[in-house]
Amino acid sequence: MLVLALLTLASARADTAREPLRLSRQDGGMAAVHALQVLEDDSRALTLQQVRSAPDIARFAYPQDPLRGKEADRVLWFRLEMRLADPADASRDWLMVVPTVSTHEIRFYGPFDADGKALAPVVVTGMRHPWASRPAASEQMAWRFRLPGPGIYTAYFRVESTFARIYDVKIWDPVDYLQSTQDKRMFDALTYGLLVGLMVYGLVLFKVFGEALYGFYVLACATGILALSSINGHALRYAFPNWPAAAEFAYGAGPALWAVCKLQFGRRLLRLRHFAPRLDLLVQVITVALLLAVPYAFWGAYPLATFRLVQLSVVGSTAVMVVGALIAMRRRYWPAVLYFFGVAMLLAGIGAIVVASWGWIAWAPNQMNISQGALLAELIVFGVAMGSRLQLVHRSERALAVRTEQLVQALGTDALTGVASRAAFDSAGEARLRDGSAFAVAMLDLDGFKAVNDKHGHAAGDAVLAAVAQRLRERLGHDELVARLGGDEFALLLADRSVHALAELAEGLLDACRAPVRFDGLDLVVGASAGIAVHDQQDETLAQLLRRADRAMYDAKRQRTGLPLAFADGAAAAR
Repeated sequence: MLVLALLTLASARADTAREPLRLSRQDGGMAAVHALQVLEDDSRALTLQQVRSAPDIARFAYPQDPLRGKEADRVLWFRLEMRLADPADASRDWLMVVPTVSTHEIRFYGPFDADGKALAPVVVTGMRHPWASRPAASEQMAWRFRLPGPGIYTAYFRVESTFARIYDVKIWDPVDYLQSTQDKRMFDALTYGLLVGLMVYGLVLFKVFGEALYGFYVLACATGILALSSINGHALRYAFPNWPAAAEFAYGAGPALWAVCKLQFGRRLLRLRHFAPRLDLLVQVITVALLLAVPYAFWGAYPLATFRLVQLSVVGSTAVMVVGALIAMRRRYWPAVLYFFGVAMLLAGIGAIVVASWGWIAWAPNQMNISQGALLAELIVFGVAMGSRLQLVHRSERALAVRTEQLVQALGTDALTGVASRAAFDSAGEARLRDGSAFAVAMLDLDGFKAVNDKHGHAAGDAVLAAVAQRLRERLGHDELVARLGGDEFALLLADRSVHALAELAEGLLDACRAPVRFDGLDLVVGASAGIAVHDQQDETLAQLLRRADRAMYDAKRQRTGLPLAFADGAAAAR
């Protein structure tokens, strides 16, 4: 036991006798975390004079594993002894960077020379102070200082935060630090730009389809921008430079609101109410809990505990949505496959930063970049999943339209024009053949219809077909029938008439087809050609009769002058 005590005492003395940090310009900044001494201020009321007194200086200690620690609502004092590695650097500016944007308040003191004289005024900044308080105009907490010459200098800084921890402090040359942030700034700008683009994409879909699914996607992108800009410090810098309380609220509320919107989007995309109603209910409960946690995190008695619950809810809800995606995938709902990969990426990304904040793994600055990239990748994949869902809906609608057309045809009505269908025409024609009654068949085809379709669109073409069909029906008797066979082709079952009477009727029908059709402020004009075949052959089938009328119609189309009307098998000569 005596040997163990002696070893412990020797280790403590070695710890307190560490060499001051020898400042020199280094690529990537000079790591200072292992030279930092830390004192936790349980009273939250210690002053600089007190911590510089001999009793409190003795309380400062070097953490054993400084970057692996739990965030906590506390006040920490840090002490750093420094000296210049090269006296020629006496005229150089240095930048101490504390990598945090969430600190409520941070106070930089010193540096103090060997005589205890402060070489610079106190700098007070943090999330609860306006942006103008930042001495180095950096989103992260940074302090500019100089060491005037050889000797040992001591700097102190006091951190008050709901999320206080040991920080990976580095000492930079200011120019080097500015250059080192360029990649991060480009990454942030790219992230925000893509999120805005995805938001516009969602707005277009919401405007076109009006579904809540697309509205929540837009809100997920917007709250994602809010969360990232707050965590990156851009909300205070750009949005609320003189309103730090709003930036602080955005920092806490942004992630929770983003999780709420993401959950509501996911439950609709995955159709959880249909595929997994119990899981859908759990998602709704988590949503309510997150919404209630937002105000309580700021005005409740236990903000850190509430924030921990929010973290767990975000991770837990993401895991729940992974399960929901798997259930939907088992039902062969393929948009769930893309959703699964998007949520899985996010779970991996945010999981690292959450477990680091709990002290389970060592904290590293790039963990936030990983989470940011995961959030962006998730929303991109969600956008692709929405496209996949649209394709699925489109295919379903086409299949439904085909089935509807089949049912309408079975009922004997053309869905577009309201006249008889091909099936109804065949049924009526066969009935007349069986009765042995005399009748005629006319085939009528529109001329110039394709040009109307190509120039004005299918809606214009549909309007022409519907108008022409209505006009043809109005000019036929009650025992006569007009049917649309397909495209712009119509067939007519006509009562027994003389050839002359048939010709007069056909002329009136062709005139009706040529009359302008009013559509969207335009007068659309088409022509028509007709062929007529009279049933006068004992064993003739309906198909044969239609073929004769069809050949006559094409003879009419070839006529260069006169009425585009022809009769089958020389009946025209009798006119």
